[in-house]
Amino acid sequence: MKSYRLSVLGAVAFAVACGAASNPDVAAKAGNQQLSVTRLAEILGQSQAPLEKDVARSIAELWVNYQLVGLAAAKGDSLSDPKVMEAALWSSIENIRVKKFYDAVSKGWSDQAPGTDEQRYNSGEAFAARHILVKVDQGATPEQKAAAKSKAEGILKEATPANFAALAAKSDEPNAKERGGDLGLFGRGMMVPEFEKCVTALKIGEISKQVCETSFGYHIIYRSPFQDVAEKFAPIAKQRNVAIAESTYLAKLEASNEVKLEGNATVKAKAIAKNPLGYAKDNGALASFKGGKLTAARFADWVSAYPPSSQIRPQLVQAPDTLVEKFVKQIVRNELVLKQADSAKAMADTAEMSNLFLNFKNAVSQVWSQLGIEPSKLVDSTGKAGDKEKLAGARIEAFFGKLIKNEVPFVDIPYPVTRAVQQKYEFTINEVGLDAVIEKAKTVRATSDSLKAQQAPPPGGAPKPPTPAPDTTKK
Repeated sequence: MKSYRLSVLGAVAFAVACGAASNPDVAAKAGNQQLSVTRLAEILGQSQAPLEKDVARSIAELWVNYQLVGLAAAKGDSLSDPKVMEAALWSSIENIRVKKFYDAVSKGWSDQAPGTDEQRYNSGEAFAARHILVKVDQGATPEQKAAAKSKAEGILKEATPANFAALAAKSDEPNAKERGGDLGLFGRGMMVPEFEKCVTALKIGEISKQVCETSFGYHIIYRSPFQDVAEKFAPIAKQRNVAIAESTYLAKLEASNEVKLEGNATVKAKAIAKNPLGYAKDNGALASFKGGKLTAARFADWVSAYPPSSQIRPQLVQAPDTLVEKFVKQIVRNELVLKQADSAKAMADTAEMSNLFLNFKNAVSQVWSQLGIEPSKLVDSTGKAGDKEKLAGARIEAFFGKLIKNEVPFVDIPYPVTRAVQQKYEFTINEVGLDAVIEKAKTVRATSDSLKAQQAPPPGGAPKPPTPAPDTTKK
């Protein structure tokens, strides 16, 4: 199931805000490489990013991940030990296991219909309609609106169920003629409220008695009978059956396990979303259930496993408490489903594991290549290997410097690779150092803004050069 990202990770071999905390001039450390407070402050201060600690931390985390990947390359460590790969690929492995469990437990879910398809369609489980639009442009005058409404009312007088599709040729909507004005199937909330209200007010097979006004203009609407959409409705009905059955199953699972959120669950969940690494060893509970609890560390793992494109972290930080509670409960449900999969002995098979391992190895090689740190190429200008860790660190520093200036494309390190290097190699992110970064960045930003203001041309453009005085020495 796509919605499940589950974890069985144990303790991880890194420290956060401890080793580097003894040096207030260090913002982060990875292996023997250090990111100074001064450098991070300059990066942040000279950018357009908000001068906030969360932003500074994100930059430090990116630097750490690049340096750890560089450290692995310097050591010739492809991270291909099966135990390392298995721990790094926990979300993919658990997704396979949960899917197998669901494939077994969900048999018959699609057939659990609460009535025939026609009964469900007629009850409003989904809607289908054809429409003819007379468009009204934004900023139209009252006279233009009146003319459009009059035109729509004229079309309405002509409309019958038999000729409606043909009349759609008069619609201002693109390709309406070819589709006969058909909007297909849609659910509640998918159309603008005014249009949905007009559709729901109609009986099946009825044409609106009055034109329907929306921000797009005036509509003549025909609510399609079931026979017109039976083939389209059948697969949607099955999907709906599965969704209802799944929701019922999960609700029962949650109730039988007596799930209970802690009083500070939403506050802590938001804090974790801001800084997952800072809670990597926090065994405090966000929620409890029969035989276990959802710890802050486990919740942090799940949050981290979602791809950046999902925007889970910023969404959690900004979401209202009610939505955060729902998300925490969903993660608890994930864990409960995983326990069910354990009981059912649902496992990834050899072929599936081999495929995951192969993709992981390819990802490591690709990241090394994109960063220019392949182990075989870690040689100095004379062609000698020298100190590979120092060489790799220097190349990462050079790449990072170009990256922040937008001189090179961003290199994305896949989550499993990031997880592997974070587990295997030590790094620190100094929270005290990040506080110092923000203070220094304010000075850098102020200086940068001042220089820009001095260099900017005065209002009205650059001053014209003075007109040279006439040469009186010539006759």
